Amino acid sequence: MTKKFLILFILASLTGHALVIALTARIDMRGSPRTEKVMNVELKMSKDVQPTASTVRKRAVPPVRTAAARVDREDSVALQNPGGPYEPYILQVRRKIESRWAYPPQALSERQEGDTVIRFTIDAGGALSDYYVTSSSGSPRLDEGALAVVRDASPFAAIPEAFQLSRLHVTATFSYRLNP
Repeated sequence: MTKKFLILFILASLTGHALVIALTARIDMRGSPRTEKVMNVELKMSKDVQPTASTVRKRAVPPVRTAAARVDREDSVALQNPGGPYEPYILQVRRKIESRWAYPPQALSERQEGDTVIRFTIDAGGALSDYYVTSSSGSPRLDEGALAVVRDASPFAAIPEAFQLSRLHVTATFSYRLNP
């Protein structure tokens, strides 16, 4: 009998704590509801995905070479990279993209939804050296919207010399969802 009571008490406690955590994530400390961002960003690890001629987009401007870029070292990272070595820089890039990101108007009027995964490359000087869709949402408007926001957000800040990188490849998933 005591074990059953203890188990029920623990389950009730866990449920209560989960509810409190879920509610505090939706309400800021001033008591007003938080507005949800529609953008989800996650790492997609796929070695077999290669850009096609129709999805590759390149800048005509040659990449800026700095002393740090001479190292010719590259790395890949997800736009959402909590705790990673590039976290401060990636958060700065993400904020710049989020400040410009909006649902493509025609896709919104046609009520199109989907996930577009893109990969873009930032050179040592902060220029966008290439960007392309690695996984289409199925909607050219949504795919182009994801590419356009990254293009419009560039150039980014130069990659910090401490990273000793010539290029940083970033993978991002743009999730377009309409609220019911």
